[in-house]
Amino acid sequence: MSSGSSLDKRTPDRASAIASLLQDNILSGHYAPGDRLPSEADLCAHFKVSRPTLREALGRLNARGMITARRGAGGGAFVTQPTPEVAGEQVAALVALSTRAPDNAHRPFLTEARIQMMLGCAELAILRKAEITDLRAEIDLQSDFSIDDETFVGSMRRMNLALAAASGNNAMTMLTQGLIEAEFAVTPKTDYPTRIRARFLSYHVRIANGIAGLRGEDTRAAIMELWSFESDRANGEADDAQPVERPPRMRDLRLPPVQRLTPLPDQSPPE
Repeated sequence: MSSGSSLDKRTPDRASAIASLLQDNILSGHYAPGDRLPSEADLCAHFKVSRPTLREALGRLNARGMITARRGAGGGAFVTQPTPEVAGEQVAALVALSTRAPDNAHRPFLTEARIQMMLGCAELAILRKAEITDLRAEIDLQSDFSIDDETFVGSMRRMNLALAAASGNNAMTMLTQGLIEAEFAVTPKTDYPTRIRARFLSYHVRIANGIAGLRGEDTRAAIMELWSFESDRANGEADDAQPVERPPRMRDLRLPPVQRLTPLPDQSPPE
């Protein structure tokens, strides 16, 4: 672990510099998830700083979710390995705080970013022939128009999360989850009449069918049309849309098993 020239005595914020150097060591793999960092005494001696300065640096890493502190025998600072869910929550918080605008005017930008990530996730899901059981389950739930608006919105959120997970790429999953959580935190939970739900559902069915059928262009077209519909709705232009026929449940779209046929009797003329 190198201390670098950034830690000379003229550096105004030594805690920040130490945190950056330790972070570089973690990201480069010098310290792997689960590894224990050197003791406070060793780090203080290495960086030639006081314990309060070092603890401030470690506190910054802790706030970033990169280390956790354990007390008692065998305790110390350990490198964490965030789950996609935890990492997604951290991304969501950063996105929400950095993009927030009065009257949730930032929401269209979150939707735009989420749609672009959905395109990439769907492409990877098709490439990997991903299983989309969770996505199908949410579409089945959405096809029940008796559920309340909040349940419907929650199902849409989970459907997006399921699509992100289907990409099979943890980095994409974490980033997309962060966008989804930030967007749905400011998504209205009311005003989803049947005709609007049917429109959402029709796009969701097409997306799922496209992924299951390995049809990239069809999937992309459905996602882009969904984006257009969501944008129009956000601008108050979709409420007069014509009702859409209720799509069948996903399980009803599956082909029945092929029936075993009884062989036909030999019809050849006698010799």
